[in-house]
This record gives sequence, C-alpha cells and structure tokens, in this order.
Amino acid sequence: MRKLLKSLFLTISIIGLVYVGACVYTKDRTDDFAQLMGQFNFLVKEEPRFVKIDNAKGKDEDGYGNYNYTLTSYDKDGNEHPIKFTGMGKLKQGHFLEVTAKGAYVITYKEVFKNDMPTNVYNKLQTE
Repeated sequence: MRKLLKSLFLTISIIGLVYVGACVYTKDRTDDFAQLMGQFNFLVKEEPRFVKIDNAKGKDEDGYGNYNYTLTSYDKDGNEHPIKFTGMGKLKQGHFLEVTAKGAYVITYKEVFKNDMPTNVYNKLQTE
C-alpha cells in the first residue's frame, strides 16, 4: 500500500512539473504548441488584446487569400505580447483590432476604434 502511494505521488508530481514547464515554455510564444496549450489550459483566462494591422507583417501562406499575421499585441494594462492569427482576407492597413485570446490561442477578432480601447494601449499602438 505504501509503495502504491509513493508511486501515485511521484506520478502526480511528474505530471505537475511537466505541466508547469509547458506553461512557462509557452509564455509569450506563438508557435503551434503554445496555441494548443493556450486553447486547452484551464488556468489561462480569455482576455482582450489590441493590435494595429500592418500588412507588411501579413503573409498569404496557403494561397487562398487567408493572411497569417504575426503582430505585437497589448493587453488592457499595456503589457506587450506577441500574437499570431489568421485573417479572413487581407485586413485594412492601420486599423485597430480587439483580439480575444486565451494564451497564444486566438478565439476571435473585431475592429475597434480609439474610444473602445484604453488610452495607454492606443498611445502605444500609435507609435508603431
């Protein structure tokens, strides 16, 4: 019985360490593994982030008109995060988007205006 409890504790500890390591590894990364961890990680909350569209950073990689954007986003507190998402077509240059993200996983995006975002975020996006 004691051996079983030790084995169970060791297994739970290893799984916990792997999970924490994966969370630390995926912080502020945009690769596929980071997006997968963000999507299914129950500890990561959905949050709005704000981006300014730069079509020079968008690429039509699949040839069907879906542009992949890798941009700098800002959360409501003004903290910087890299973000990668696919736009349905080429998005309007210089427009602002509110991206709903869960870690590195992008759930949705919508166009926003100056009044819809925090002032400090708007000022940072203007300087880009």
